[in-house]
Amino acid sequence: MKRFYKHLSTWMFTSIFLMVLFFVLRMPPWISLVVVAGWGMAIAAEAFDVFGFPGMDPDWEERKIQEEMDKMAEFEAPVEPDLEHMSDSEKEDLEDDLLELDDFKQLRKDWKDSDFV
Repeated sequence: MKRFYKHLSTWMFTSIFLMVLFFVLRMPPWISLVVVAGWGMAIAAEAFDVFGFPGMDPDWEERKIQEEMDKMAEFEAPVEPDLEHMSDSEKEDLEDDLLELDDFKQLRKDWKDSDFV
C-alpha cells in the first residue's frame, strides 16, 4: 500500500511537470496526455491489485445476501381486519376502501380471476 501511494504521488508530480514543460516548450499537448494517460492506467491497475475492485471483496456476496434478507425481515404482511369486533360504521368504511374487482371485470370480459392480484 505504501508503494502504491509513493507511485501515485510520483505520477501526480511528474504529470504536472510534463504538462508545464510541454506548455512552455510549445509541444503538441497530445504528447503529454499520452504519457500521463498511459502511466495513469498503470496506476489504476496497481490500485486494483492493492485494494481490489470497489465493493467486490471476498465477503461482498454474503454481505449483500444478508442485507436483502434483513430487508425482507422488515416487511410485515398486512393484517386481516377483525370483522367480529368492528362496529357497523367501521365495516362500512372498510368496504369503501376495498377494490371492487367486478367493476373491472366488466370492462374486459376476457380477464380471468388469476389476472387480479
